[in-house]
Amino acid sequence: MAIGFNRLKRNAFAPMAVLAALLSGCMSLSGERRTVSAPVVTSGPDSTVFAEQTRLVATFGGEYAAPAPLIDLVREIVAKIVAASDDPAVRYRVTVLNSPSINAFALPTGDLYVTRGLLALANDTSELAAVLAHEVGHVTAKHASQRAEFERQATTAMPDSISGPNGATSRFLLASFSRGQELEADEVGIRTIAKAGYDPYGAARFLASLARQTTFVGEIRPSARYSFLSSHPSTPQRLAAALETARANVGATSIEADRARYLTALSGIAYGDDPFGGVVRGRRFLHARLDFMMLAPEGFALENSPQAVIGVTGNGQEALRLDTVRLGGAGPEAALAGGWIDGATNSEITPFSINGLSGATATSKGPEWTFRLAAIQKGEDIFRIIFAAREMTPVLDRTFLASIGSFRTLTSDEKLGLRPQRLETVAAGGDDTAMTLLTKSDRADNALDRFLVLNGLDRPKIRAGELYKLILSE
Repeated sequence: MAIGFNRLKRNAFAPMAVLAALLSGCMSLSGERRTVSAPVVTSGPDSTVFAEQTRLVATFGGEYAAPAPLIDLVREIVAKIVAASDDPAVRYRVTVLNSPSINAFALPTGDLYVTRGLLALANDTSELAAVLAHEVGHVTAKHASQRAEFERQATTAMPDSISGPNGATSRFLLASFSRGQELEADEVGIRTIAKAGYDPYGAARFLASLARQTTFVGEIRPSARYSFLSSHPSTPQRLAAALETARANVGATSIEADRARYLTALSGIAYGDDPFGGVVRGRRFLHARLDFMMLAPEGFALENSPQAVIGVTGNGQEALRLDTVRLGGAGPEAALAGGWIDGATNSEITPFSINGLSGATATSKGPEWTFRLAAIQKGEDIFRIIFAAREMTPVLDRTFLASIGSFRTLTSDEKLGLRPQRLETVAAGGDDTAMTLLTKSDRADNALDRFLVLNGLDRPKIRAGELYKLILSE
């Protein structure tokens, strides 16, 4: 979570818009900066594109300094993919993003982005090659320009397509168009990696891991059961298509699954949330640098970003946002008096004190949402908390106030538990089982299920001599 945010528009809390902003990208879901590069982009982006790229990278936690062996491997994979692609003259630049989400996306400029969360989920070079080739396929097929033209035509034909009576039809057409692009990029990517000497079944293996991850997250956080992007094909549909394409592209070329090499290069990569920017632990949000904790109400699924912490309920009827600002000595009441939501009217501001900190609260009424606002001062920082509800009731408002009242500084045990985590790979011994390997890793809830997901396993069957990922604290 970073300092600062802009004045909110009145519909800024529409839950689907919130989720779309957080999970945008091709596959969904700050430390030292480094960019992994294939050949340099032939022509630099103009200032507008550069500003958008800068904003996009910041949204995903900035660039990440991946382990040097992994950087070299990514560079090698991209070079092979480009040489085997439909347009080998295009030059690409790959940026690893400091985000635990599972995400990859491409820009028409040849900029490819992949999160460290996606790198952590992959289990061999062919799986990563399939992801990167999928993104290259978007670029060579000019999907971005096709999408822009389709949206322009849809808007011209149905000027009220978003808010008017034709909205459902327009959104369905746009979503279908995007799903078709995704399946086409899958097919192009699989053909490309087969030509480059990678295992064409790598795409199916990665999609299977993605399905396991989705199921795992849904089981431990039921309110977070949403698709990575509603415009993308369902994972079973993509998996079936990927298997069919792979079968059609197994040729005489060498097949390189290369699990050991990939996992060796991956060892040491950061895992999970970056404690420097705060971490989500169930309904709790904890921030080591800013030294605070807050507990969200029951039913809220929390997502952290560099801009703010966002929470949304499963039914989409309530949401929250938490961020910080510095107002040059102004206190909580002055912070609230500035007005945070366009088109909404504030109630009288009420000061309060919680856990040794001063704060102020008010309600705000807009045309569609009612808000419970709170400002809490801690040192030079003002923490701004906004709860929104479609239908605010006294019981719901008391729930929001209780959550605001949970705001406090961290205990020493909580600080100790916020150490950064990383993935390390270990070779299984002859007597090892999944459970004996887990004794070497950090203790965590659902540890066995998480181990299976990370290692692409359907069941806890361990093979002696093979490498497996474990989660360790630094």
